[in-house]
Amino acid sequence: MRSRLIISSLFVTASLLSVPLLTQAEPPASTTTAADRQAAAQAFAEGQRAFTLGDFPHAAESFEKAYAKAPHHAALWNAARSWQKAGETARAANLYARYLREAPPNAPDRNSASSALQKISTKLARLEIHATGIDQITVDGQPIESTSVFVTPGTHLIEGRAGDRTVRQSQPAEAGAVVSVALVAPPPAASSSPKPPPPPPTSSAKPSSGKLPPAVVYVGGAVTVVLAGVMVWSGLDTLGQKKTFDSEPTQANLDDGHSRQTRTNVLLAVTAGAAVLTTVAAVWLVDWKGKSDDKGPVNVKVGVAGESLVVRGSF
Repeated sequence: MRSRLIISSLFVTASLLSVPLLTQAEPPASTTTAADRQAAAQAFAEGQRAFTLGDFPHAAESFEKAYAKAPHHAALWNAARSWQKAGETARAANLYARYLREAPPNAPDRNSASSALQKISTKLARLEIHATGIDQITVDGQPIESTSVFVTPGTHLIEGRAGDRTVRQSQPAEAGAVVSVALVAPPPAASSSPKPPPPPPTSSAKPSSGKLPPAVVYVGGAVTVVLAGVMVWSGLDTLGQKKTFDSEPTQANLDDGHSRQTRTNVLLAVTAGAAVLTTVAAVWLVDWKGKSDDKGPVNVKVGVAGESLVVRGSF
């Protein structure tokens, strides 16, 4: 391993300080400046030194820094080996996979990378992420380089952005499993325009005329008839008391006769008043047409015959 690092270091340093190699991930030479290549060479040398000292996390970070400054597949290989030795198997697997995508077919470490990836992938799960119309995809808060991502067994949070909204899905995965994850953009928000108000309810009822219903006359007539009956009884009772006084003219019979006469007069006045009010309501205040049918309006007549109150109606 040490000899490979040294060879890779010399190879990458030479390539970074001279003309960049043309690989699948290699950007055009115009995008990598001489200062970038110099910084990449220094980071690569720092990674080699840390690897030799057994500081594998620092070595992996240095190799990734070298790749970021001037992309080259050799830096990916060394970063993957460093993360594997550091115990970060998921990060190592993703770097091995990226190395295999970007390294040329005749890369010296392709077979070793394939073997290493095959060995550690059995202890990991792989998420195949499908997201149309969604960008800024992350797995557990970390951005991804490919839609095929190796993760440790367990539950993982996959998130993305669809416009101004966040789409997220929690996905469990077991060791050795390949799990398909679909991030679906939510439908566009419904229009917030208010619905038109419902039409006012229609009523089949006839408009009110403002007059009283005929029931007022019926009740008034009934009350008047009852009062008239009581009045007649009181009058007859008074006449009976007069006969009693004539046969026995005492002061007590006289007073009793006067009391009964007063009662009869009051009943007469009340009955007449009820009759008058009922008549007025029947003639001017009641809407007889509102209760009529096809046979015509209702006609009601109220009158007095002798000592009786008479109510007549035609329908």
